[in-house]
Amino acid sequence: MTTPPTTTTTTLPTPILTTPRLLIRPYHPQDVTSTHAAASPASIHKYMSLAFAYPYTLQHAQTWVDMNLTPPFHHFVICEREKPDVAIGGIGAKPGIDVSSHTAELGYWIGEDYAGKGLMSEAVRAYVDWCFTEREHPPPAVAGAGGKLMRLHAGVFSGNAGSMRILQKTGFKPEGVWKENVEKHGIVYDTHFFGLTRRDWEEGRRKEA
Repeated sequence: MTTPPTTTTTTLPTPILTTPRLLIRPYHPQDVTSTHAAASPASIHKYMSLAFAYPYTLQHAQTWVDMNLTPPFHHFVICEREKPDVAIGGIGAKPGIDVSSHTAELGYWIGEDYAGKGLMSEAVRAYVDWCFTEREHPPPAVAGAGGKLMRLHAGVFSGNAGSMRILQKTGFKPEGVWKENVEKHGIVYDTHFFGLTRRDWEEGRRKEA
């Protein structure tokens, strides 16, 4: 797949964080083309819910970007630092509601050309740290007890071993399996659940210090 040419015509949003190789920032209207290119391969959709459509058309990308142009921001673009105007993936945390408003569900994806290089692990680790340390203006995804996110969780289809490894490398712990919980295009999958509490995240940080 050929990376789309850069087409920035206006100032891009300020990144929420940077890593050695990546930056993560809010969406911009010009992200439609590169999001479509990165999200189009069938491999991206294999372990996603039906909400992540396939075939993934330019209109799907347009709708997704349009949904994420105004605050509060729950979903962000992943870019290479050298190409801040080209989306190569996405990451976000869907806020919990009601008695679970102190939690959020983590989700992420990366384009085929960028898989297998450790980029997704790099992005997830940095984003998780950002979620737990954001203080001054916590978005709803990190608003809960005392304005702090207290727990992140994620569900992964059976067979998606790569995503499970990313979560465990980031400190998430396996919390259980719902057998035959998902049916997609005639294939039945289990759902593996992973969680990371603020307490466990803080303990992990202390051990690394």
